[in-house]
Amino acid sequence: MENSDQTGLHFLKLLQSTSQFDNQDLGIGLLSLDDFIQELSIHPDAAAYATELGEESQQQLLALSEGSPAEYFVSMLTERLVVAARLAGDQPLLIRMTGADSHQRSQLLGAELEEYEVNPLLGLRGVSRYADEGHRKSFELECEAIKRARNAEGMTNIELVIPFVRTFSDAATAIDLLAEQGLCRGAQGLNVHLMAELPANALLTDKFLQYFDGLVVDVDQLAQFTLGLDQTHPSLEYLHDAQNEAVLSLVAQALAATSAVNKPCRVVSSYIHQSPNLQQWLQDHGVTEVITQHKTG
Repeated sequence: MENSDQTGLHFLKLLQSTSQFDNQDLGIGLLSLDDFIQELSIHPDAAAYATELGEESQQQLLALSEGSPAEYFVSMLTERLVVAARLAGDQPLLIRMTGADSHQRSQLLGAELEEYEVNPLLGLRGVSRYADEGHRKSFELECEAIKRARNAEGMTNIELVIPFVRTFSDAATAIDLLAEQGLCRGAQGLNVHLMAELPANALLTDKFLQYFDGLVVDVDQLAQFTLGLDQTHPSLEYLHDAQNEAVLSLVAQALAATSAVNKPCRVVSSYIHQSPNLQQWLQDHGVTEVITQHKTG
């Protein structure tokens, strides 16, 4: 069920926790695999490369995963995907594949397997991480969970969203890597969307959309990379009004480009409820739904 406020916008849920499965006041708009992996407390590389861990971490992992780290990781993700897909009913369930930076995974069991990055926000994440040989097996586990949910469990309403796609080469690589894992764009109705969080994605939306079935514009991330912000810094509140002309110009370009090729464009923002002006601006530009982690009212 969707919710709306006085502006007329409809709000869908950004699902970040299994506890939200019991809260059906909002329809599910987007599910983040990064958030669900945080709940598992197991680093993806630890599940994929368990034998490379030190003895103490390896024993902890085996105890937590009932002796089979990779299978435990996949089965737990699959279970969560299936529950969410069923709650979504006949509506598409967008699954944001892993795109978090290495710092966000640093407290997970087995995080020592991931190389330290000086600037993780701009480091190996999204497609560049999927393609990296040192992380390929963890990407394969992620794909296996999605395949099981879609194929074995029949949750064909699951659609994929690919984050941190820096270039057209990244876009092509993402589609190829998915196909190698049996997740072929278009097969069994599988739609693959671009997560537009980088200025390049908005500036060149028309060309990026040659590789994807639609767009999901993350206004918060787009603002972060456009304005050079640290979202966690208490003195930087630019995101809270989301009225910066540069950011809005990029969002407008993305909306216009997707409309021109008749492909869907969703909008995500965690700060939308703090910005009535942004809500009105989105409506004025033809947006009727926003995916957010907070409920209105």
